[in-house]
Amino acid sequence: MNDQSTEKQSWWQRLSGGLKRTSASIGGAVTDLVAKRRLDQAMLDEIEEVLLRADLGVETAARIAAAVGEGRYDKSITADEVKAVVATEVEKVLTPVAKPLLIGERKPFVALVVGVNGSGKTTTIGKLAAKFRAEGRSVMLAAGDTFRAAAIDQLNIWGGRSGASVIARAPGADAAGLAFDALTQARGEDVDVLLVDTAGRLQNKAVLMDELQKIVRVMKKVDPRCPMPFFWCSTPRSVRMRSPRSRSFATSPASPVLS
Repeated sequence: MNDQSTEKQSWWQRLSGGLKRTSASIGGAVTDLVAKRRLDQAMLDEIEEVLLRADLGVETAARIAAAVGEGRYDKSITADEVKAVVATEVEKVLTPVAKPLLIGERKPFVALVVGVNGSGKTTTIGKLAAKFRAEGRSVMLAAGDTFRAAAIDQLNIWGGRSGASVIARAPGADAAGLAFDALTQARGEDVDVLLVDTAGRLQNKAVLMDELQKIVRVMKKVDPRCPMPFFWCSTPRSVRMRSPRSRSFATSPASPVLS
């Protein structure tokens, strides 16, 4: 019973954390809409518009607006009630597809984090590092986005915050060579988890797509199992719209991460 309660709580905490940015953009607008008004069709239309601006998508926004109006028509409603309905409806969407992240006994567990530009790869690595460190695991971060000095600096900051070691090279260094060195060192130090950052890549940037394949090839020379998963970072917009950029990763077995 306690294990189930803990699992449910951790899922709700993860969901709440993922909704913070969306909640921040919705909260003020919803409060203004519902203040001192009774719920009518005009308000539902305005709530749906707010949800659309928050990038929840047409179908989801319409479903949430309908759920808000159910049993509340011509009654007063608070902003907290609207937010509760939003959270419940989003949970319904995410729960069936949520999968636990299982770390095997063999070390290191290696994850290659990929995605299009601006999808939150480096920040996701920081969050994963904090999660694994909280579980008592040793973590190493590899700054494979060697195209941006800022990405290297950002990963060093996340490493310092989480207590993870960081392997980095000068900007412009070979990302595949860095991944090779990081994996070799992680194996030598018996590190539990190695998270490899990569540069954002567009479908029309053949050099970057080829580089990703090279990273995988050289890592497999050290450990044929690598990488255990690809973590494909994506924003709600690119998932919903299935942009050509996101489809370019469909040829690789990737575990989607909503950033």
